[in-house]
Amino acid sequence: MITGKISINSSPETSLYHIRKTETFFERGRGLLGCTGLEEGHGMLISPCNSIHTFFMKFPIDVIFLSNDNRILAIHLNMKPQRFSRSANASSVLELMAGQTDISGLQTGDTLLWEPLQ
Repeated sequence: MITGKISINSSPETSLYHIRKTETFFERGRGLLGCTGLEEGHGMLISPCNSIHTFFMKFPIDVIFLSNDNRILAIHLNMKPQRFSRSANASSVLELMAGQTDISGLQTGDTLLWEPLQ
């Protein structure tokens, strides 16, 4: 996995750091399974992906579905364990700590830019 940051077009001064981006089929399949939680500003970008589940997870997450051009298509706040969600038009999914979406001011239609950390 590669660690990077995400900048938000509607609020360029706001960035999410420590966003891990999946690179392999195994990483996409594992996702956040086995994690005990996420810290503020941390998350996972899963690509390609248009559906996720929280089966066997121990904590809720905010789920953000992104288009091919990294525009936010849908936001599912505080998705609890043992749930499933999808967006047919999504090409990737950003998973964040529950509540991080509101803290960061993310909104449907925003464009996100992921950059690897040096």
